[in-house]
Amino acid sequence: MTTDDRARRAAEELRRSVAGTDPNTPGAELERFHRERRRRAQRQRRTAGLVAAAIAVPLIAVLASVVHDRPPVVPATADPTGRILFGRWSPTAEQGRWFTANADGTDVRSLGVTGTCARWTPDGSRILITNDAAFGRGHPLRPAFVDPDGSDLQPLDATAEPRLNLGCGDVSSDGRLIAIEGFTDDGSHNGIYLIRASDGGGLRAVSISPPGQHMGDPVFSPDGSRIAFFRDKPGVSPPGGGAIFVVDRDGSALHRITTWGGAFLDQSWSPDGRWIVFQRPYGVLTLVHPDGTGRHDVPLDLPAGAGAANPSWSPDGRWIIFSLARNGSSNIYRVHPDGTALTRVTTTPGVLEQSPTWTK
Repeated sequence: MTTDDRARRAAEELRRSVAGTDPNTPGAELERFHRERRRRAQRQRRTAGLVAAAIAVPLIAVLASVVHDRPPVVPATADPTGRILFGRWSPTAEQGRWFTANADGTDVRSLGVTGTCARWTPDGSRILITNDAAFGRGHPLRPAFVDPDGSDLQPLDATAEPRLNLGCGDVSSDGRLIAIEGFTDDGSHNGIYLIRASDGGGLRAVSISPPGQHMGDPVFSPDGSRIAFFRDKPGVSPPGGGAIFVVDRDGSALHRITTWGGAFLDQSWSPDGRWIVFQRPYGVLTLVHPDGTGRHDVPLDLPAGAGAANPSWSPDGRWIIFSLARNGSSNIYRVHPDGTALTRVTTTPGVLEQSPTWTK
Protein backbone atom coordinates (compact mmCIF):
# COMPACT_ATOMS: atom_id res chain seq x y z
CA MET A 1 0.00 0.00 0.00
CA THR A 2 1.40 3.39 -0.96
CA THR A 3 1.63 6.38 1.38
CA ASP A 4 -1.35 7.97 -0.34
CA ASP A 5 -3.37 4.74 0.04
CA ARG A 6 -2.73 4.82 3.77
CA ALA A 7 -3.63 8.50 3.91
CA ARG A 8 -6.89 7.92 2.04
CA ARG A 9 -7.84 5.03 4.30
CA ALA A 10 -7.07 7.19 7.34
CA ALA A 11 -9.21 9.94 5.79
CA GLU A 12 -12.22 7.65 5.52
CA GLU A 13 -11.85 6.44 9.10
CA LEU A 14 -11.34 9.92 10.48
CA ARG A 15 -14.25 11.39 8.52
CA ARG A 16 -16.52 8.69 9.93
CA SER A 17 -15.31 9.54 13.43
CA VAL A 18 -15.92 13.28 13.11
CA ALA A 19 -19.15 13.36 11.13
CA GLY A 20 -21.54 15.92 12.57
CA THR A 21 -19.18 17.23 15.26
CA ASP A 22 -18.66 20.83 16.32
CA PRO A 23 -15.39 22.48 15.12
CA ASN A 24 -14.12 22.68 18.70
CA THR A 25 -14.75 19.04 19.67
CA PRO A 26 -11.99 16.40 19.91
CA GLY A 27 -13.39 14.77 16.76
CA ALA A 28 -12.80 17.94 14.78
CA GLU A 29 -9.26 18.03 16.10
CA LEU A 30 -8.78 14.58 14.55
CA GLU A 31 -9.98 15.97 11.23
CA ARG A 32 -7.45 18.79 11.44
CA PHE A 33 -4.80 16.18 12.24
CA HIS A 34 -5.76 14.28 9.11
CA ARG A 35 -5.41 17.37 6.93
CA GLU A 36 -1.85 17.72 8.21
CA ARG A 37 -1.29 14.00 7.53
CA ARG A 38 -2.59 14.42 3.98
CA ARG A 39 -0.14 17.25 3.35
CA ARG A 40 2.67 15.13 4.74
CA ALA A 41 1.71 12.38 2.30
CA GLN A 42 2.04 14.88 -0.54
CA ARG A 43 5.50 15.86 0.69
CA GLN A 44 6.58 12.24 1.17
CA ARG A 45 5.82 11.57 -2.49
CA ARG A 46 8.24 14.38 -3.35
CA THR A 47 11.05 12.93 -1.23
CA ALA A 48 10.52 9.26 -2.14
CA GLY A 49 12.73 9.55 -5.19
CA LEU A 50 15.49 11.27 -3.23
CA VAL A 51 15.47 8.56 -0.56
CA ALA A 52 15.45 5.80 -3.17
CA ALA A 53 18.35 7.44 -4.97
CA ALA A 54 20.36 7.48 -1.77
CA ILE A 55 20.13 3.71 -1.28
CA ALA A 56 20.51 2.41 -4.82
CA VAL A 57 23.33 2.25 -7.34
CA PRO A 58 22.35 4.01 -10.59
CA LEU A 59 22.67 2.33 -13.93
CA ILE A 60 24.73 4.24 -16.51
CA ALA A 61 24.35 2.19 -19.68
CA VAL A 62 22.81 3.98 -22.68
CA LEU A 63 21.17 2.16 -25.57
CA ALA A 64 23.16 2.53 -28.77
CA SER A 65 19.96 2.77 -30.77
CA VAL A 66 19.26 6.28 -29.50
CA VAL A 67 22.76 7.75 -29.88
CA HIS A 68 21.72 9.76 -32.93
CA ASP A 69 18.88 11.36 -30.97
CA ARG A 70 20.88 12.66 -28.02
CA PRO A 71 21.47 16.35 -27.28
CA PRO A 72 24.73 17.56 -28.83
CA VAL A 73 28.00 17.32 -26.94
CA VAL A 74 28.58 20.56 -25.04
CA PRO A 75 32.07 22.03 -25.41
CA ALA A 76 34.01 23.17 -22.35
CA THR A 77 33.12 26.72 -21.30
CA ALA A 78 33.72 29.10 -18.44
CA ASP A 79 31.84 28.53 -15.22
CA PRO A 80 28.11 29.19 -15.63
CA THR A 81 26.46 32.29 -14.27
CA GLY A 82 23.14 33.06 -12.63
CA ARG A 83 21.53 32.07 -9.33
CA ILE A 84 20.24 28.72 -8.15
CA LEU A 85 17.45 28.07 -5.67
CA PHE A 86 17.39 24.93 -3.55
CA GLY A 87 15.89 23.53 -0.36
CA ARG A 88 17.40 21.80 2.65
CA TRP A 89 14.87 19.20 3.72
CA SER A 90 14.03 18.63 7.37
CA PRO A 91 12.75 15.05 7.94
CA THR A 92 11.36 16.21 11.30
CA ALA A 93 9.40 19.20 10.00
CA GLU A 94 8.80 17.50 6.61
CA GLN A 95 9.47 20.82 4.91
CA GLY A 96 12.43 22.52 3.30
CA ARG A 97 14.32 25.68 4.24
CA TRP A 98 15.11 27.53 1.04
CA PHE A 99 18.35 29.13 -0.09
CA THR A 100 19.84 30.83 -3.13
CA ALA A 101 23.45 30.73 -4.32
CA ASN A 102 25.57 31.63 -7.31
CA ALA A 103 25.68 28.94 -9.98
CA ASP A 104 29.16 27.96 -8.75
CA GLY A 105 27.88 27.46 -5.20
CA THR A 106 29.27 30.66 -3.69
CA ASP A 107 27.30 33.35 -1.85
CA VAL A 108 24.74 31.05 -0.23
CA ARG A 109 21.87 33.06 1.25
CA SER A 110 18.90 31.91 3.30
CA LEU A 111 15.47 33.18 2.23
CA GLY A 112 14.14 32.74 5.74
CA VAL A 113 11.32 30.74 4.10
CA THR A 114 10.18 27.25 5.07
CA GLY A 115 7.85 25.29 2.79
CA THR A 116 7.31 22.21 0.72
CA CYS A 117 8.16 23.71 -2.69
CA ALA A 118 9.83 26.76 -4.20
CA ARG A 119 10.62 27.64 -7.82
CA TRP A 120 11.98 30.65 -9.70
CA THR A 121 9.62 32.60 -11.93
CA PRO A 122 10.84 32.52 -15.56
CA ASP A 123 12.38 35.99 -15.38
CA GLY A 124 13.99 35.37 -11.98
CA SER A 125 12.32 38.39 -10.43
CA ARG A 126 10.34 36.41 -7.83
CA ILE A 127 10.05 32.95 -6.28
CA LEU A 128 6.83 30.92 -6.16
CA ILE A 129 6.45 29.04 -2.87
CA THR A 130 3.92 26.88 -1.08
CA ASN A 131 2.74 29.18 1.70
CA ASP A 132 2.85 26.46 4.36
CA ALA A 133 3.10 28.97 7.20
CA ALA A 134 -0.43 30.24 6.49
CA PHE A 135 -2.00 26.76 6.32
CA GLY A 136 -4.38 25.88 9.13
CA ARG A 137 -8.00 25.57 10.20
CA GLY A 138 -10.08 27.53 7.71
CA HIS A 139 -7.03 28.31 5.61
CA PRO A 140 -6.38 25.75 2.84
CA LEU A 141 -2.91 25.52 1.36
CA ARG A 142 -2.25 28.28 -1.18
CA PRO A 143 0.84 29.49 -3.05
CA ALA A 144 2.61 32.82 -2.60
CA PHE A 145 5.36 34.88 -4.17
CA VAL A 146 8.43 36.20 -2.40
CA ASP A 147 11.32 38.34 -3.62
CA PRO A 148 14.68 36.62 -4.25
CA ASP A 149 15.81 37.62 -0.77
CA GLY A 150 12.69 36.10 0.82
CA SER A 151 10.97 39.42 1.54
CA ASP A 152 7.66 40.92 0.38
CA LEU A 153 5.44 37.86 0.75
CA GLN A 154 2.43 38.08 -1.60
CA PRO A 155 -0.22 35.43 -0.82
CA LEU A 156 -2.13 34.15 -3.85
CA ASP A 157 -5.36 33.27 -2.07
CA ALA A 158 -8.12 34.47 -4.41
CA THR A 159 -9.34 30.91 -5.07
CA ALA A 160 -12.47 30.62 -2.94
CA GLU A 161 -12.89 26.81 -2.86
CA PRO A 162 -12.15 25.97 0.81
CA ARG A 163 -11.80 22.20 0.31
CA LEU A 164 -9.11 22.45 -2.35
CA ASN A 165 -5.46 22.72 -1.36
CA LEU A 166 -3.11 24.20 -3.97
CA GLY A 167 0.46 23.00 -3.62
CA CYS A 168 3.53 22.95 -5.86
CA GLY A 169 3.38 24.92 -9.09
CA ASP A 170 5.14 26.68 -11.95
CA VAL A 171 4.71 30.11 -13.62
CA SER A 172 4.17 30.39 -17.38
CA SER A 173 6.79 32.13 -19.52
CA ASP A 174 4.58 35.20 -19.97
CA GLY A 175 4.12 35.46 -16.20
CA ARG A 176 0.33 35.38 -16.37
CA LEU A 177 -0.59 31.85 -15.23
CA ILE A 178 0.43 29.28 -12.65
CA ALA A 179 0.08 25.54 -13.28
CA ILE A 180 -0.45 24.01 -9.86
CA GLU A 181 -1.30 20.71 -8.19
CA GLY A 182 -4.62 20.63 -6.37
CA PHE A 183 -5.80 18.04 -3.85
CA THR A 184 -8.66 17.49 -1.42
CA ASP A 185 -8.92 15.33 1.67
CA ASP A 186 -11.31 12.92 -0.02
CA GLY A 187 -9.36 12.77 -3.30
CA SER A 188 -12.36 13.86 -5.35
CA HIS A 189 -10.70 16.83 -7.03
CA ASN A 190 -7.03 15.85 -7.18
CA GLY A 191 -5.48 17.16 -10.37
CA ILE A 192 -3.62 19.86 -12.24
CA TYR A 193 -5.13 23.36 -12.30
CA LEU A 194 -4.44 26.81 -13.69
CA ILE A 195 -4.74 30.01 -11.65
CA ARG A 196 -3.87 33.65 -12.30
CA ALA A 197 -0.38 34.68 -11.23
CA SER A 198 -1.68 38.10 -10.22
CA ASP A 199 -3.84 36.95 -7.30
CA GLY A 200 -4.35 33.17 -7.46
CA GLY A 201 -7.90 33.44 -8.80
CA GLY A 202 -9.49 32.19 -12.01
CA LEU A 203 -9.22 28.55 -11.02
CA ARG A 204 -9.79 26.07 -13.83
CA ALA A 205 -8.96 22.40 -14.13
CA VAL A 206 -6.54 21.10 -16.75
CA SER A 207 -6.64 17.41 -15.83
CA ILE A 208 -8.36 15.61 -12.94
CA SER A 209 -6.86 12.33 -11.73
CA PRO A 210 -8.86 9.11 -11.92
CA PRO A 211 -10.00 7.65 -8.59
CA GLY A 212 -7.07 6.41 -6.55
CA GLN A 213 -4.48 8.41 -8.47
CA HIS A 214 -2.73 11.66 -7.70
CA MET A 215 -1.01 14.28 -9.83
CA GLY A 216 1.79 16.63 -8.89
CA ASP A 217 4.73 18.83 -9.80
CA PRO A 218 3.33 20.49 -12.97
CA VAL A 219 5.84 22.42 -15.10
CA PHE A 220 5.13 24.56 -18.16
CA SER A 221 6.86 24.03 -21.49
CA PRO A 222 9.03 27.05 -22.44
CA ASP A 223 6.34 28.44 -24.76
CA GLY A 224 3.61 27.90 -22.15
CA SER A 225 1.48 25.70 -24.42
CA ARG A 226 1.97 22.38 -22.61
CA ILE A 227 2.37 21.09 -19.06
CA ALA A 228 4.38 18.08 -17.91
CA PHE A 229 3.39 16.50 -14.60
CA PHE A 230 3.82 13.40 -12.46
CA ARG A 231 1.03 10.92 -11.73
CA ASP A 232 0.98 7.92 -9.42
CA LYS A 233 -1.56 5.13 -8.98
CA PRO A 234 -2.10 2.22 -6.59
CA GLY A 235 -0.01 -0.88 -7.17
CA VAL A 236 2.85 0.85 -8.98
CA SER A 237 6.32 -0.39 -8.13
CA PRO A 238 8.69 0.86 -6.79
CA PRO A 239 6.96 2.75 -3.95
CA GLY A 240 6.83 6.45 -4.74
CA GLY A 241 7.15 5.75 -8.46
CA GLY A 242 4.71 6.77 -11.15
CA ALA A 243 4.76 8.16 -14.67
CA ILE A 244 5.31 11.48 -16.44
CA PHE A 245 2.44 12.86 -18.54
CA VAL A 246 2.22 15.81 -20.94
CA VAL A 247 -0.98 17.72 -21.65
CA ASP A 248 -1.87 20.82 -23.62
CA ARG A 249 -2.73 23.83 -21.48
CA ASP A 250 -6.40 23.55 -22.45
CA GLY A 251 -6.53 19.96 -21.18
CA SER A 252 -6.36 18.27 -24.59
CA ALA A 253 -3.77 15.84 -26.00
CA LEU A 254 -3.07 14.14 -22.67
CA HIS A 255 -0.44 11.40 -23.09
CA ARG A 256 1.96 9.41 -20.96
CA ILE A 257 5.66 9.61 -21.91
CA THR A 258 7.21 7.11 -19.46
CA THR A 259 6.30 3.64 -18.28
CA TRP A 260 4.34 3.26 -15.04
CA GLY A 261 6.88 3.03 -12.24
CA GLY A 262 9.51 4.49 -14.58
CA ALA A 263 9.75 7.95 -12.98
CA PHE A 264 9.83 9.81 -9.70
CA LEU A 265 8.67 13.36 -8.95
CA ASP A 266 10.46 16.40 -10.43
CA GLN A 267 10.87 16.83 -14.18
CA SER A 268 12.04 19.78 -16.24
CA TRP A 269 11.77 21.01 -19.84
CA SER A 270 14.88 22.00 -21.77
CA PRO A 271 14.82 25.69 -22.76
CA ASP A 272 14.25 24.77 -26.42
CA GLY A 273 11.30 22.53 -25.48
CA ARG A 274 12.80 19.46 -27.17
CA TRP A 275 13.61 17.42 -24.06
CA ILE A 276 12.25 16.61 -20.63
CA VAL A 277 14.68 15.42 -17.96
CA PHE A 278 13.45 13.28 -15.08
CA GLN A 279 14.69 10.73 -12.57
CA ARG A 280 13.93 7.10 -13.16
CA PRO A 281 14.48 4.39 -10.56
CA TYR A 282 16.91 4.41 -9.09
CA GLY A 283 18.88 7.63 -9.17
CA VAL A 284 19.26 7.74 -12.96
CA LEU A 285 18.80 11.00 -14.87
CA THR A 286 16.93 10.33 -18.12
CA LEU A 287 16.02 12.45 -21.14
CA VAL A 288 12.93 11.99 -23.30
CA HIS A 289 11.16 13.98 -25.99
CA PRO A 290 7.72 15.39 -25.05
CA ASP A 291 6.10 12.78 -27.30
CA GLY A 292 7.81 9.94 -25.39
CA THR A 293 10.43 9.11 -28.02
CA GLY A 294 14.22 9.29 -27.83
CA ARG A 295 14.46 8.20 -24.22
CA HIS A 296 18.02 7.66 -22.94
CA ASP A 297 19.99 8.03 -19.74
CA VAL A 298 22.51 10.73 -18.95
CA PRO A 299 25.73 8.67 -18.54
CA LEU A 300 26.84 9.76 -15.07
CA ASP A 301 29.92 8.13 -13.58
CA LEU A 302 28.80 8.14 -9.94
CA PRO A 303 30.28 6.40 -6.88
CA ALA A 304 28.69 3.17 -5.70
CA GLY A 305 25.58 3.87 -3.64
CA ALA A 306 25.04 7.35 -5.08
CA GLY A 307 22.00 8.49 -7.02
CA ALA A 308 20.69 11.58 -8.80
CA ALA A 309 17.29 13.21 -8.20
CA ASN A 310 15.29 16.43 -8.76
CA PRO A 311 16.85 17.44 -12.11
CA SER A 312 16.33 20.86 -13.69
CA TRP A 313 17.80 22.60 -16.75
CA SER A 314 19.96 25.71 -16.73
CA PRO A 315 18.51 28.75 -18.54
CA ASP A 316 20.92 28.31 -21.47
CA GLY A 317 20.30 24.55 -21.79
CA ARG A 318 23.97 23.68 -21.33
CA TRP A 319 23.63 22.13 -17.87
CA ILE A 320 21.36 19.95 -15.78
CA ILE A 321 21.38 20.72 -12.08
CA PHE A 322 20.28 18.05 -9.60
CA SER A 323 20.55 16.58 -6.10
CA LEU A 324 23.15 13.85 -5.65
CA ALA A 325 22.35 11.61 -2.70
CA ARG A 326 24.81 9.34 -0.94
CA ASN A 327 25.22 7.97 2.58
CA GLY A 328 22.07 9.62 3.90
CA SER A 329 22.80 13.15 2.73
CA SER A 330 22.68 15.07 -0.55
CA ASN A 331 24.21 18.13 -2.18
CA ILE A 332 23.64 19.98 -5.44
CA TYR A 333 25.62 19.03 -8.57
CA ARG A 334 25.55 20.02 -12.23
CA VAL A 335 26.42 18.14 -15.41
CA HIS A 336 26.19 18.63 -19.16
CA PRO A 337 23.33 16.71 -20.84
CA ASP A 338 25.91 14.39 -22.44
CA GLY A 339 27.21 13.38 -19.00
CA THR A 340 30.44 15.40 -19.09
CA ALA A 341 31.83 17.99 -16.66
CA LEU A 342 30.11 16.62 -13.54
CA THR A 343 30.68 19.34 -10.92
CA ARG A 344 29.77 19.66 -7.26
CA VAL A 345 28.00 22.97 -6.58
CA THR A 346 27.28 22.90 -2.82
CA THR A 347 29.44 21.30 -0.14
CA THR A 348 27.44 21.42 3.09
CA PRO A 349 27.90 18.11 4.97
CA GLY A 350 25.11 16.18 6.62
CA VAL A 351 22.16 17.86 4.89
CA LEU A 352 19.46 16.79 2.43
CA GLU A 353 19.53 19.39 -0.33
CA GLN A 354 16.82 19.04 -2.97
CA SER A 355 14.84 20.48 -5.87
CA PRO A 356 17.30 23.01 -7.36
CA THR A 357 16.14 25.43 -10.06
CA TRP A 358 18.25 27.95 -11.95
CA THR A 359 17.70 31.50 -13.18
CA LYS A 360 19.84 33.92 -15.19
